[in-house]
Amino acid sequence: MAILFSTEDILEMAIHLEEEGEKFYSIFSHKIEKEEIKKIFNFLSLEEKKHKETFKEIYNNIKKRNFFTAYPDDEANKYLHAWVSSQVFIDWDKILKEKIFISETEVIDLAISLEKDSLLFYYGISEYLTQESKDVLKEIISQEKSHWDQLITLKKAF
Repeated sequence: MAILFSTEDILEMAIHLEEEGEKFYSIFSHKIEKEEIKKIFNFLSLEEKKHKETFKEIYNNIKKRNFFTAYPDDEANKYLHAWVSSQVFIDWDKILKEKIFISETEVIDLAISLEKDSLLFYYGISEYLTQESKDVLKEIISQEKSHWDQLITLKKAF
């Protein structure tokens, strides 16, 4: 089986997904009326930001070593980001234009769905990685699972 993604590629994907998650939770934390959900979404937004910074730090440490990427040029890197976005899709135009937002329960369901899509994406690419990349991916998946668990617990409370 061909190795399609390097550790660096995985980290770039993870950083991009964390940025999207941070934006999602931040937007909805300002749109939600229920204080409990607002607090959790603020927390999740901060968590996404922390994860992004952690992944950037790991990325920079790897960059200092023998840096390898399966997609070395900017065009290929842009394609990689577009592909990641298409796998875990957030329609920002629709979200930002909406005047009336969906219910809190629907927002929680959407957040659960996005976290699940992220997990499925990561599990789906795992077979195309080196063992080193799989070890990094395992940590990324662990952090995504914690968000999914928090959202499932929140949903059960409503």
